Amino acid sequence: MININNKVRWAISALLALLILFGTYRNVFSLAAFLAMGLMVFFCDKETILQQIFFIMPMANIFKLAPGVQSFFTIIIIAYVVFHLVLPRKATAVVFLFSAYVIISQLWNGNFDLFRTIKLVCNLLFLSSTLNGDVRIKHKDIFLSFILGNIVSSFFGMMDSNVLKIESFVGAKTLSQGYGFGADVVRFAGLYIDPNYYSIGLIISLCLLVVLYHRDEINSFVLLLFSVPLICFLIITYSKSAIIMLLVPAFFFIYSSVKKRKRLELGLFFVIALFVIALSAAGKIPAINIIMTRLSEIDSDNLNLNEATTGRFELWVTYSKHILKNIEIALFGRGIGAELLVEHASHNTYIDIIYYLGAVGGALLIASLGLILRQSVLVPIKRNLMNYSVIICIGIMYFFLGELFYFDPPFQLFIGFVTLNVPLDNNDVNVSLNE
Repeated sequence: MININNKVRWAISALLALLILFGTYRNVFSLAAFLAMGLMVFFCDKETILQQIFFIMPMANIFKLAPGVQSFFTIIIIAYVVFHLVLPRKATAVVFLFSAYVIISQLWNGNFDLFRTIKLVCNLLFLSSTLNGDVRIKHKDIFLSFILGNIVSSFFGMMDSNVLKIESFVGAKTLSQGYGFGADVVRFAGLYIDPNYYSIGLIISLCLLVVLYHRDEINSFVLLLFSVPLICFLIITYSKSAIIMLLVPAFFFIYSSVKKRKRLELGLFFVIALFVIALSAAGKIPAINIIMTRLSEIDSDNLNLNEATTGRFELWVTYSKHILKNIEIALFGRGIGAELLVEHASHNTYIDIIYYLGAVGGALLIASLGLILRQSVLVPIKRNLMNYSVIICIGIMYFFLGELFYFDPPFQLFIGFVTLNVPLDNNDVNVSLNE
């Protein structure tokens, strides 16, 4: 394996990002990025590969030969899993058992979906093969790759033009009411299709910045430099849930500042927060005005859960009733190739697990993730609440989104599992994924 130093890795990341961006103009650039990543998967050290994977992950939707075709990113992950598969492992064995269950379930229900099967299995095998303790991974580099990947891809998302045809790959989602602007308001989603799914990466990135800041691996200036664009991008998604979730990294920043007695930083945080609140109350920030309008549509005197969750609650009830009426579906699911109910997804990862996999398949999935966590994360370190920050965000946001078949859960879970293993009370810069 070729070992590449850190400065060269970042140079490679920048080059890959530019190639993927210009791939929206001429697909030869995307093909060049794909070939470069393919060579790294087969010939470079694991840290280099992971750093590039986490950096380009938010760009997956434009990393294609053309709109509507399979992303090169998925092919790279499949190649990584095949080449770096670790056998034997208890977790890997359970993943294979889960895979067999998924295949049999689909054949039994007559709705086999090859692509979903490959993606779901590869997602788990990626985690099992990566979080195995074979190398000591510098969590700072992986975290910064994830953070910068979200920031860079977000700026790319604003570059749609006659040359860079970003919108043809990702589309646009609007708030049709206009919200006082006399026209439809476009919800920003970076290079994602949906702003709600996009916002998960931003919230996780903010949590990671607080973790790095708590460990003194970045200073206050870098924290501010990276946090400001992430928060701005988050605001223009106009997502109610995302704005509420912004309270999580804010809480952990306060928690860290109090714990480490950083009074000046904490004071500046409250001054800035109060200033923004004052401007918002005065109606001086249009984006926040739109969010407040969306939140004010919820009738606090006569709370309607369906209205508060933008129609999700009714879907949850519909799916839950369907599952509970049929014991076979409750136990074994409808198979991952099953059609949607009422032509809408459930918008809830946990309901999706039962609907598609049943309690048996769900138990196998949880067992797979539990064994991966056990083999890779549970080490004798002293943890505090901040170690769980990413997992908390994932757990809450997955309740409102159907992430079971999406491309990014294994990478978000990887970040969450590694964060669990980051010592927050000493300066060990390396994280062993199995000790």
